[in-house]
Amino acid sequence: MPEDPQHGTDSPRSFLKRYRAKVATLSVGAAVIAGIVTFNEVRGTAEPRTVDVTATAPPVHVDLGRPYTGTPAADWPDGEAGVVVPAAKAVGPFTAQQVGDAYAKVRQAVITSRLDRAVLEQHDVERYLKLLAKDSQKNMRPVFSTDPNEAHAYATRLASGHKLLPAAPKVRGRMWAEQGTRQGELVVHTNFVFAYAFATDEPKKLRDVMDIVAVDRWDVDYSVLTGKYAASSLGIWPVRSQGFTYSMGCEALRAGYLAPAVSEQRADPDSGNGKDRATYFDPGSDLPAKSTCG
Repeated sequence: MPEDPQHGTDSPRSFLKRYRAKVATLSVGAAVIAGIVTFNEVRGTAEPRTVDVTATAPPVHVDLGRPYTGTPAADWPDGEAGVVVPAAKAVGPFTAQQVGDAYAKVRQAVITSRLDRAVLEQHDVERYLKLLAKDSQKNMRPVFSTDPNEAHAYATRLASGHKLLPAAPKVRGRMWAEQGTRQGELVVHTNFVFAYAFATDEPKKLRDVMDIVAVDRWDVDYSVLTGKYAASSLGIWPVRSQGFTYSMGCEALRAGYLAPAVSEQRADPDSGNGKDRATYFDPGSDLPAKSTCG
């Protein structure tokens, strides 16, 4: 017979203690080579990596009205339309209705953490935190107030002084569910790429569309607790995050914020070892092995 979650090793207190250890400390420290930083946040570790990037695309005219033209994201869905969920089906002991409810909660967390302009531009992370289980909020709230580097693995915020163009971010990816290892736990995996087009006061100085388009790839797992847990533990918990950022300002990213590559002097983001930039727009591609901001 499985242990009662209120009294066994998977009690709310035990769960909270266990998952507190999974909030990572991100640190970005590598030589600037090309404009990619990757994060691998699992069980309290986050490893910066560096990679060289090359592409053969010629310079293009940047149309601020259609800022994604000339990028692999040009035909992607706009904003939350790209945060797609599969048809809900029963998973282990969880009914299709329960799985569908979990998808809906996680989808809203993805939309709020990566696309909500109040979070992106005004840094109103409470809009994201209130979607989490109350005990998870207790874990995550200090992260956003004391360690923005770590926080970037869970929500995207723009660097001070930067705004997005009116065009919605482009989004591509998927999510899926599987039974967790704990009683009453469903795990929803998310795998999405987000392309953000930044406003600029000097469009004639742009040499490539990627000067103002920054790309975030995030694979975040959410644990969804149901059943006999304490009410404060029921709901969604972000428990694992890994990903990378491409074509961005490194100084801003070191501080945990997103800015376009044009915001600073840098090496050509498409110079390096022969990788096609399209690879970094592909949510199914392997995460880069190394990073580049330092």
